[in-house]
Amino acid sequence: MDPKFNLRKAAIRGGLVTALCLGGGLLLGFAVGILVSELPMHVPERTRNLFSALPALGTMIAASAVWGYAMSRLSGTGNTRRMTWAGGVSFAPSLILAAMMLGRLEVAIVERGGGPDLPVHVVFTLLFVPAAFLIAGIGGLALGLAQGDARLAGRMALGAATAGGLAFLAVNLSMQALGWVVGAPGAAERFTMLTVMMVSNLGTALAGGAVLGVLLHRHALAEESTHADRLKLASMQSSDFGNP
Repeated sequence: MDPKFNLRKAAIRGGLVTALCLGGGLLLGFAVGILVSELPMHVPERTRNLFSALPALGTMIAASAVWGYAMSRLSGTGNTRRMTWAGGVSFAPSLILAAMMLGRLEVAIVERGGGPDLPVHVVFTLLFVPAAFLIAGIGGLALGLAQGDARLAGRMALGAATAGGLAFLAVNLSMQALGWVVGAPGAAERFTMLTVMMVSNLGTALAGGAVLGVLLHRHALAEESTHADRLKLASMQSSDFGNP
């Protein structure tokens, strides 16, 4: 079969699995959190928020663990257990880290006026594109380290981060051109920020997942080739030993 076809298939599968598991997990996590927050609980607001956040976080961790497992199975790289753990411990924590950074930057730039006087949609782009870069990079790094290869982990982190960040930027700018401008008049009524963020995140998942799928597939092929060479060498040595 054409190697280029296999790489295209790996890219498509990687992108779709990442979008389904991580994008779907994010949406499901939000939905679970909202449902829990609407339950009749006579508790302080902080406690209610905690009760809402925990099942949402658990949902995202489970979805990202499934992502790690699926990426391992689709790419044929093996190390399924480590890939599952790597997926589970990478996405949700990186999402929390990015959210904390975004919260602090938003307070400093928007509320306190510590940054330049820029339109809201520009500030949104400047904040969220690096966040997408960070989250995609951490996911790629985790899956690469699960393969026990630091160089592969570096390539996966950089590749996923670059593809994911650029995809978020491209989708965001495209939606702006179509009239979905964060901070514009009437934007709050049609949930513009949430919509742009979710659709741009989907682009990040598709692009970053495609790159990861290709890199993992290439790694699996290289491992197979190395294993075959070792078997061939061992067979030759055994033959030489039996025929002095």
